[in-house]
Amino acid sequence: MKTEQVNSLLRVSVRFTSCVLVVCFISLCVHGINAETKFLVYASIDPFKRVPLSFYFIVERDGETMFNRAKLLNVGFAEALKEYDYECFIFSDVDIVPMDDRNIYKCYSQPRHLAVAIDKFGFRLPYNQNFGGVSALSKEQYMKINGFPNNYWGWGGEDDDIYHRVRIKGMSLSRPNGKIGRCRMIRHKRDLHNQPNPKRFYNIAHTRQTMETNGINSLKYQVVRIEKDQLFTKITVDIVTP
Repeated sequence: MKTEQVNSLLRVSVRFTSCVLVVCFISLCVHGINAETKFLVYASIDPFKRVPLSFYFIVERDGETMFNRAKLLNVGFAEALKEYDYECFIFSDVDIVPMDDRNIYKCYSQPRHLAVAIDKFGFRLPYNQNFGGVSALSKEQYMKINGFPNNYWGWGGEDDDIYHRVRIKGMSLSRPNGKIGRCRMIRHKRDLHNQPNPKRFYNIAHTRQTMETNGINSLKYQVVRIEKDQLFTKITVDIVTP
């Protein structure tokens, strides 16, 4: 089958299942192999098990600005909806690879935490409120919490903020068990522009007061370029660093 035909069939399948994977990309080089390449190799081997008949959006910040994971994921949500009215969103870090095919990447009746047991943490959940790595939210669930916060610059805190948003809105987290939810993390050094966020604890403490005005309804960014491939669309954006 020709490449164009495969690409067409994949996009038709996406429309049928209405499920999309949004990957927050940070430039990593691991043992001489770019982490994006590793992820795409994994995705292309068997894309239909963990994200059934879905499509991939990779979102990367432009230049050497401060990293903001949650804001990049918001951008992925907004840009994906420009292409199609998806109903299910899987949000993933680029360095997380699931180990068990039973850990299906789809949406559930409650927001789903999929990266339950990562090798970096000894295959254990670090703490009960953890919502990092990979998560699944329906469009309705995502809009209910006003998306993700835009003010977590640098490393840490945004996943705890998202957890609080979910709880404040009367929802709970669902998870696979610790065996099914096992994941491996691609080893890498921390990005130079992803230092620990000194304001993360203050921001988390004020989630209830800020979540209605800090999220998808206040998202500001500028698309720099869009690159389309067979299984993914890569979006490079200026995320307007303060």
